Amino acid sequence: MTDDRLDQLDYYDLLQVDPGASTEQVRQAFHAFARKFHPDRFAGAPDEKQARAAHIYRRGAEAYRVLSDPGQRATYDVQLGQGKRRYDAEAARKERLNSPEPLTAGPQVRSARARPFVEKAREALEAGRWTVARLNLQIALGHEPGHRWLTAQLAEVERKIEGR
Repeated sequence: MTDDRLDQLDYYDLLQVDPGASTEQVRQAFHAFARKFHPDRFAGAPDEKQARAAHIYRRGAEAYRVLSDPGQRATYDVQLGQGKRRYDAEAARKERLNSPEPLTAGPQVRSARARPFVEKAREALEAGRWTVARLNLQIALGHEPGHRWLTAQLAEVERKIEGR
């Protein structure tokens, strides 16, 4: 795997997991990845091959670290949607410091099925279409029940609909 190829892979592709994969599935995928690329496996190989394996392994460990942490994973999913293939901790920190009002904050959902409805809800919110936003948030919650961020957004939209 050349650097160019490695740089083209997002964390899901690198570990060969679906974006909706559970933490356990990510762990299993990383273990399979580690069996293939762990630097110890290349202990008698030429220095260049050892260095390459170490580089690939570090990227896989980075992917595992991010995808195993629900908060980082949610942030990474947003960043991935913006075209970033690697987690940008500095951008995540700045986003937390400068986070906008709750209704326009980035979705912190992990379910791939919920994401399109969250996006439709955001569009409806920006257009002031509260009932459409409510419906899409309800559908998103159906795909990710009990999600605190979605529940809070839905409560806020319902307050707007009731005129409070």
